[in-house]
Amino acid sequence: MSRLDRSGSADRARVRARLLGTVGVGALGLVALWRPLDGRWLLGAAPVALYVAAYAGTNLSANRPPGAAAVRPTLGPANAITLFRGWLLAVLAGTPLAPPPNRWLPVGLFVAAVLLDAVDGAVARRTRETVLGARLDGAVDALAVLVGGVVAVGAGALPAWYLLAGGTWYAYAGSLWVRRRAGEPTYELPPSRVRGPVGSGQFLVIAVALVPGTGGPPLAAAAGIALAALLASFARDWAAATGRLGREDPPVATE
Repeated sequence: MSRLDRSGSADRARVRARLLGTVGVGALGLVALWRPLDGRWLLGAAPVALYVAAYAGTNLSANRPPGAAAVRPTLGPANAITLFRGWLLAVLAGTPLAPPPNRWLPVGLFVAAVLLDAVDGAVARRTRETVLGARLDGAVDALAVLVGGVVAVGAGALPAWYLLAGGTWYAYAGSLWVRRRAGEPTYELPPSRVRGPVGSGQFLVIAVALVPGTGGPPLAAAAGIALAALLASFARDWAAATGRLGREDPPVATE
């Protein structure tokens, strides 16, 4: 094994150890909440926390700048913030199974996870952007819509059909994964002026729905508009990612 290969293997081992340490701290944090939130809460929190950890772990090879090959040995502050956002959503996921000590806790957890989305992006731009960071950020954003939507629907603040919003990203990502496995080309998404506002619209609807005492026809109508915009945005992105809109750039290389 060459010195370069040994260095690369050591860097991968370091970043793997750092992720395991971060996951361990998160697990201890969840255990510490056992008594104030009731043991039943952990049944909802644990699967979400495990998903975030598994997603980060299976994408550690992407802990590198775009276009680079060498894996960075540390996660960096931006990825740490994104993982903390996932931890907040795990706590939120457990609240329907055990009444929280404060009825404002769900909205507080969700709003904190959403607001930190701007923070991790700003930190990444100032420090070091990585492919892992972009993937993890998108996955946690989608998780926020899924978990927040489930909690809001479970509380009766949003109609059950809004759960479609939470599954849209997973259907989109899953279909592209199937294409790549089949050897079909996929492409980078072009810039979009509406993608960000459409995602923010979901966050706003869910945040309002989680406020105690909200709900009713006006919020359901707003949720319907937000969902329609989300489905249209993902349909356009899927057409672009699969080349159906006509592409001259090369397909994304399969890792």
